[in-house]
Amino acid sequence: MKGFIGSIMVLSGVLLFVFLIWQGVIGHYRYDQTIYSNWSLADRASTISQKSEYINKFVSALRDSGLQGRHNALFLSTGKNSFDENFKALASLQERLNSIKSMDENSFAYQSAIQQITEQEQGQADDMLAVFSGCWWQANYYYLWNFFIIYGLIILGIILIGFGVALE
Repeated sequence: MKGFIGSIMVLSGVLLFVFLIWQGVIGHYRYDQTIYSNWSLADRASTISQKSEYINKFVSALRDSGLQGRHNALFLSTGKNSFDENFKALASLQERLNSIKSMDENSFAYQSAIQQITEQEQGQADDMLAVFSGCWWQANYYYLWNFFIIYGLIILGIILIGFGVALE
């Protein structure tokens, strides 16, 4: 009997694992399609006006996402993992891009601003983007945060199968 229950648990765990992998693929596609692709396109853009256009779309998508008040943490929430605080930092980048558009492209101030923005986009913004992504996943696919349940089902099932075989 324990072997049968263990087999059911393993099968349930495997089926749940396959389902969650599928949901993860769909989730990544939805996040990329609705929010992240705008950041990616801004990073690829070579002119300030293009960067600004895509950043504006990125900010708008995040504003409409309903993630306000969330943290990329289940416990121990801080300003660093707060959607709202990171959104403020993003808004300052957006303002900076919009102000640079009116500068003379040959000026030292313009070149310095471009360098700072490029540095922020290439590496320094990873933590901010991770907070936005984590908050989105928490809001839209919370059950994907509970992968340990699947592993527990599979391991417990294997243990029960082992006990069932050992008792026979």
